[in-house]
Amino acid sequence: MALITYFETDRGIRRLLRQPGCIEPRDARIAARKLAESSERHQGIFDGYLEDIQTAYEIAVPWWADTIKAQQQLGVSRDEAIRKAFNKRAAGAAAHGNVVWIVRNYWLDCCDANESSGDVVYPEILLLQWLIDARKKELVRLIACMPYWPIGMDETGAWC
Repeated sequence: MALITYFETDRGIRRLLRQPGCIEPRDARIAARKLAESSERHQGIFDGYLEDIQTAYEIAVPWWADTIKAQQQLGVSRDEAIRKAFNKRAAGAAAHGNVVWIVRNYWLDCCDANESSGDVVYPEILLLQWLIDARKKELVRLIACMPYWPIGMDETGAWC
């Protein structure tokens, strides 16, 4: 099933890849690191993420389609139903709890790997850029629906 979205994927990609750098400065050389150039631990994290985000996609996309269908059953057009659904949940299918949970957990796993391996991969690169590089178009579209990363930073400067 194809993802129903209301926003341009390219804008979402640019936004999500830029946002963390506003909080924690990014080094362009590290940001350019490819999957094959990263540690085995980071590669393993990405492999697990890819499997889990695919499963979440398969759950979230039909849920989102049903959300839109419910709006249509109230008597509005499909376009209006999509608009109303996005007004209620700005992230669309990416608002599904499974998607949010997976993104948060793999973000933190990436941070843990950065600390223990000495090899740094920015979480947004692992979670989004490597999906792009792997040509996982529908998964990229799902993540790009997020208006922001579902993560924060604590008082010590650690992602949480």
